[in-house]
Amino acid sequence: MTAPVMAFLMSGTAHAALTVDQVWADLQAAAVAGGMTITAATEVPGDGELTLNGVSIAPAGEAAIATISDVSIVEQDDGSVAFFPGEIKVQNSGPGTVVITHEALSISAFEDAGGLGYGIDADSLKAVVNVVEGDSSFDGTFDMVALAGRYTRGLEALGVEMSVDRLLYAINQKDPALGIDGAQTSDTEDLALSGEITLPEGLDLLSLQDSAGFIAAVRGGLGLDFEATQGVSKGDIADSNPMMPMSLAFSSEPGTTTVVANKDVFDVATSVEGMALTLRPPMTPAPVNATTDAFVFGFGMPLVTGETAGDYGFELKLENLVFDEAAWGMIDPDAVLERGPLDVALDLGGTAKIDVLDLMASAETGTAPTTTPEVQSLDIRTLAIKALGATATGSGAFTFDNSMVAMGGPPLPVGTADVRLEGGNKVIDALIKLGVMTEEDAMGARMMMAMFGQSAGDDVLTSKIEAREGGSIFVNGQQIQ
Repeated sequence: MTAPVMAFLMSGTAHAALTVDQVWADLQAAAVAGGMTITAATEVPGDGELTLNGVSIAPAGEAAIATISDVSIVEQDDGSVAFFPGEIKVQNSGPGTVVITHEALSISAFEDAGGLGYGIDADSLKAVVNVVEGDSSFDGTFDMVALAGRYTRGLEALGVEMSVDRLLYAINQKDPALGIDGAQTSDTEDLALSGEITLPEGLDLLSLQDSAGFIAAVRGGLGLDFEATQGVSKGDIADSNPMMPMSLAFSSEPGTTTVVANKDVFDVATSVEGMALTLRPPMTPAPVNATTDAFVFGFGMPLVTGETAGDYGFELKLENLVFDEAAWGMIDPDAVLERGPLDVALDLGGTAKIDVLDLMASAETGTAPTTTPEVQSLDIRTLAIKALGATATGSGAFTFDNSMVAMGGPPLPVGTADVRLEGGNKVIDALIKLGVMTEEDAMGARMMMAMFGQSAGDDVLTSKIEAREGGSIFVNGQQIQ
């Protein structure tokens, strides 16, 4: 159903001045082109307006998947046309129902360079979902407050902008067979989404209904570039499962997510200014709390490189993760371990040759890929972990010999990495005292540390790891492979 829906939403012909009759005819034609039909039980024309009663949207030759009680289509002074719908119901052949209600919902259609563009505004847009099947049930309410959006259709790209002052949802779900009996609520402020979808010239949206069509479209220039932001978010999750009842509350500070995907690259990045979690496990006298400052995640890779390698990267950062005394008391009631914050920072990058679209096609057809992925280099820009009073850091750079890959062999690294560990013995002493490590285990750990590390101060070890041509590996000048 994806392709017909996309065609229905994105198609349309621009006119010098829009009229209700033209827009209504365009919508019906676009639906037919997408394998759908949109009909009205009655049409009541007026002066610059058209009222549709009993509107049904259905796949061709099948039952309706959505109905609208009534729609008023009204020509506007700026040359656009506005839609004012009544109650919206989404139908399906299963045991569920969806009812969409709204306050002051209006949808506008306007002339754009590549066809019809659309806008949407509503004081409130709410969807109520109810599914009952045997002993299982799902009830959900999803509410957007102060919604505003705009879809533009240029000659080479589709543009999307949307904002919501608040997004709220409440879910109750039961499934005795899976032991599910839970509820969730969430309230998020100030959501915004903006971006564009780049279209290859002459793209038929219906061609995206299978993998081959999608792969061809991406090679031809199909791509997207989006950014989403949100404000403060909070919520609760409760599970009444008698085997493991628990509840938790969560909150997060403002955050941003970006996604770029095209024939050259795939990049995703997300960041949150801070998070907090309160967990109420069973049979504990007090809730467990954890807070963190910034959280950052990023991943990027080339999609199709050809003969020239492309850049890839991975970033993970977690700052100032703090557990309260109740959390520490569950595992360390005598305060043996150092209870400072946890910090993690990892930043990797490098170059690689790959053709993801070729790999997708081979997986779909069951044939061997025509290209072999190759990692060309790896840069360890940042590696830093701080926990339990110890700190581990590292950095390095490697290139890779891929001459054996075609024959089933591994890529052979060439390069060096430097590693530093501070406070390792202190942590081992604490784990022995806590009873989670025996003296014999500690002796083995210390021997390994001494074998691969050189003393650089009180409870400080450093290590230089070298990978040389031919596959040999040296640690602090001593060959271990």
